[in-house]
Amino acid sequence: MRAKIIVNPIAGRGKAERAIPTIRRIFTSNKNKFDIFITEKPGDATNQARYAAQQGYDAVISVGGDGTANEVVNGIAEQDITLGVIPCGSGNDLAMSMNIPSGIDEACEIILKGNIRKRDLGKATGRYFANTIGIGFDAAVAKTANKSLRNFPIRGIPLYVLAMLMTLQKYKSFTAHVTVDDQMLISSHPLLIAVGIGKSYGGGLPIVPYAIPDDGLYDICIVEAISTYQIIATLPKALRGKHLNDAKTIFTRGKSIYIQLSAITPFHMDGEVFESDCMEVSIIPGGLRVFHP
Repeated sequence: MRAKIIVNPIAGRGKAERAIPTIRRIFTSNKNKFDIFITEKPGDATNQARYAAQQGYDAVISVGGDGTANEVVNGIAEQDITLGVIPCGSGNDLAMSMNIPSGIDEACEIILKGNIRKRDLGKATGRYFANTIGIGFDAAVAKTANKSLRNFPIRGIPLYVLAMLMTLQKYKSFTAHVTVDDQMLISSHPLLIAVGIGKSYGGGLPIVPYAIPDDGLYDICIVEAISTYQIIATLPKALRGKHLNDAKTIFTRGKSIYIQLSAITPFHMDGEVFESDCMEVSIIPGGLRVFHP
């Protein structure tokens, strides 16, 4: 195997950079051909992944968090090359959906065993994603976590909860028209809209707990606008994936989604935050090759 290993050195507050000696040792001991690229700015991972695909590499390995993996995916999407993930970020939801353990040694061993599966690949606003999209409140939470809490000494669900409490103070709702497979699903004032290939975002929050990464369908969860008290009261259910039975929650599945929003609204794609007032989401069944246990 010839692999390009792309490292985001600031991911996980430096965990990715500290992992380099271990990764180098393991790949060298297995006599694999590889080279390591360390990113310096946004877009580097996409450019290097695209270059690796053009140069005939067998695999591109993402060493970082969900954002790093998303950049890599956008460099190799729909090409005959395999994605490997060594989770070193604050959330690592894509790795969770691929059953990749958090240990560096264990994650490397899964890649080197060479077991490959195909999972679905998403596309929205001209960009690919491998796991989830969140529109509205949860994207505002992600924005708070990425900007205001980047150096805070917690990760995963605790970080998400803290960011959520901070976001509640300033969040404004929006109007959305959601169409799934050419059928109007809802026109309302949602708190959030989540679209998932995998089950979770935010470091393990199972927003669409029944999602199957290779069934050719999105799982879609819409939570209608609720009060601050209701948000706090509903959170324990959401942490256990029990929120889908709530009266304020709509759940469905589909292959294509069109969302029209009343204003420019934040959304996150595999943890990376963007903004838009409309979104067309399509799915490419089996469009991404990944190393999997």
